Amino acid sequence: MTSSRIVVVLMKPTHYDEDGFPYRFLRGVLPSNSLAVMYALTRDALDRILPAHIAREIHVLEDGIERHARQLERLRQRFPEQGTQLIVAMVGVQTAQFPRACDLIDRWQKRGAVCAIGGFHVSGSVATMFDGINDRRRTAIPCPHVMPSELQTLMDNGVVVFAGEAEDLWTEALRDIIAGSPKALYRGGSPTLATAPLPEYPPGYFSGSFVTKIRTFDIGRGCPFLCSFCSVINVHGRLSRCRSPDTILTAVQHLCLKDGKATFFFTDDNFVRSPVWEEILDGLIALRKNGCDVSFMVQADLACHKIPRFLAKLGQAGCSQIFMGVESVNPENLLAVGKRQNNVAEYEHMLRACHDHGIAVHAGYIIGFPADTSASVAHDVETLKALGVDQASFFILTPIPGSEDHARMVATGRVIDPDFNEQDSFHPVFEHPLMTRAEWFAAYGRAWRQFYSIPHMLAALGRCLTRTARFYLLINYFWYRWSVVTEGAHPMLSGFYRIRPYRDRRPGAPYLPYRRYCMSEVWRHMRYVGRFFAEFFRFQYLVFESEYAALPTEVQEKWAGPLRGVTDWFRRTFCVAASRKWLNGFWRTYAGKRWQLLWNPFPHVKAIPFALTEIIYALRFAARLPKFVRMTTA
Repeated sequence: MTSSRIVVVLMKPTHYDEDGFPYRFLRGVLPSNSLAVMYALTRDALDRILPAHIAREIHVLEDGIERHARQLERLRQRFPEQGTQLIVAMVGVQTAQFPRACDLIDRWQKRGAVCAIGGFHVSGSVATMFDGINDRRRTAIPCPHVMPSELQTLMDNGVVVFAGEAEDLWTEALRDIIAGSPKALYRGGSPTLATAPLPEYPPGYFSGSFVTKIRTFDIGRGCPFLCSFCSVINVHGRLSRCRSPDTILTAVQHLCLKDGKATFFFTDDNFVRSPVWEEILDGLIALRKNGCDVSFMVQADLACHKIPRFLAKLGQAGCSQIFMGVESVNPENLLAVGKRQNNVAEYEHMLRACHDHGIAVHAGYIIGFPADTSASVAHDVETLKALGVDQASFFILTPIPGSEDHARMVATGRVIDPDFNEQDSFHPVFEHPLMTRAEWFAAYGRAWRQFYSIPHMLAALGRCLTRTARFYLLINYFWYRWSVVTEGAHPMLSGFYRIRPYRDRRPGAPYLPYRRYCMSEVWRHMRYVGRFFAEFFRFQYLVFESEYAALPTEVQEKWAGPLRGVTDWFRRTFCVAASRKWLNGFWRTYAGKRWQLLWNPFPHVKAIPFALTEIIYALRFAARLPKFVRMTTA
């Protein structure tokens, strides 16, 4: 070995918007569990491979976060560096991120880096298009047994392609790279997780980069179900493999001691199907009884309420939210994609069971199944609201490489848009039998606004059993509305305050004069201001009304209706719990006078106390915002 220093950069790429700008934010929301997994594996591997006198650096950064992107650029400018070997790995690359990953690889190779790439696009494509699906419950799935052209091109250009999970083979791959003799393709397979290092984020990873400090753990991998649109079962397999429960519980306890609380997300695709779920929950319950502040989210299927003790223990362990792949409320759609475990007739009972244990339900919902129309989608969203779904994430049906749907569509010659950047589950990429693409996309956008309406959010907040639960649901509502309405991005891939770097656009994007770019940025920031005030008053209403609704009925009746003098005005304006209904009612009446407002001064005089209340309410709500920020970032 001639190098005196080994530098490994683990990078999660972002993807591009319609104008060729990378999606990048001042603050991220959800960290990448794949990066945490690869950091722990890389640190362990280098300790095994390198002699003690060889210096090593591991950088773990997300391309979609401004602070991390700046660090990446400073790192790139540092190389080539004498005596240093540079290894850059694109981690957890999904299909929509693949074009960006390739562009970044090109930049880093010019700096002398040996580049590697892995993630769901690579692993899924190899599994379905090269290997073929070998499953006795899923037969006659076509496979060309050819390496996907985009992966072959990377290998031809000297990029190390890593398919499958990294636990068993990453050490070997790093050893080969450092020795200067890497293979073009590594096949990670489906390793055991019992002795694997636990996912871990490096020091400083969250600092100045995220609005929350939520950690992630994957207890296990694998899902037993047969959903045709899913690539997970073809990447992780259908048999569950688990980490040691003691290792997970020790890590949670350490977080509580270090940070005063542990807030995390179990990223398992189906937590309830893990054979160690009860042992994990019993351990978390014991930690909470010993004073640990534990709060977490999980993913589980819609039959989880039938499993004895599961929901009860989930609530006792500190679960605040459960993500479920509802996908559709149309049985015809569910049958068409192999989602037989979802019984629409049981949705209401399942939701009620979750709420009884203080667990909010977050539904994943896919738009674009064969039986969907614009009208049926709108009807289905109303059904979701009526059933009691607290939060929803909407996706456009997409034949993701690695899924059965993709394999069948390729085999039958159905046209799929070739630009992987558009295959992000919120752009139509093939023709729907009952909707044009414009109608399909419009139905998708309308679903977000329809679900996250004021009345529905208020009803869901009213179902929360504690003030803390109501607060966290409120924060999620703000994040989701802001992402969709303001940023135009899916909340799960979004953040707060978009950054659009002029000199970092997608290669081949249409030329954009700098003057036009500056004008668009001015307009974008003006729009930010307008959206902020709109959401400020919308969420002021939600906070005030949800707290007001918790008051006894007789108190609510006393403060309802028109004002009854100065004392009543003072009480409504300055008391702890406030309602905007009477205030909004006045402004509607005021606006209804229209042309009278031009010549009649009396309505303006009458509006003075209401305007004062408006100012006081705004100040009261603004004063609470720093507390909200502290609670989410502590």
